[in-house]
Amino acid sequence: MTTGTVTPLYEREPNSAPGPFYVVKDACITCSLPIETAPKNIKYRQRPCTTSPERRTNHCFVSRQPKTPQEIEKMIEVVAASCVAAYRYCGTDLEILRRLVEAGCRDRCDALIQYTGK
Repeated sequence: MTTGTVTPLYEREPNSAPGPFYVVKDACITCSLPIETAPKNIKYRQRPCTTSPERRTNHCFVSRQPKTPQEIEKMIEVVAASCVAAYRYCGTDLEILRRLVEAGCRDRCDALIQYTGK
C-alpha cells in the first residue's frame, strides 16, 4: 500500500507502525473486535496505568500497516466498527477515503477534516 499522509489529528498509541491507519492514544477500550478483525495489523500492548502505575492496562495499536487488499478491507472494517472512534485514517488514498466515507466514517478521515475544516 502506497499512500501519502497528513498530520494525524490525534496522538497515536506509542510504538505504532508508521503509516495512515492509527489508534488514538488512550482511546481504545479493549473490546477485542479490532484484534479479531485484523489480527495481522493490530495487537495489544500492556503498559502502566497513568493513574495507578502499579496496575497494567491493555491498549490496541497498529502493529503493522496493511499490505494487501484484504488487510486494507479489514482495517476499513475496524475503523467503521470502532465503538469509541479510536481508529482513524490520516492517509490520502482516494479509494480508501471513498470506502471510509461510504462506511459512514468521514469523521475518522483526518485528510478530509483538514482539507474541508469539517
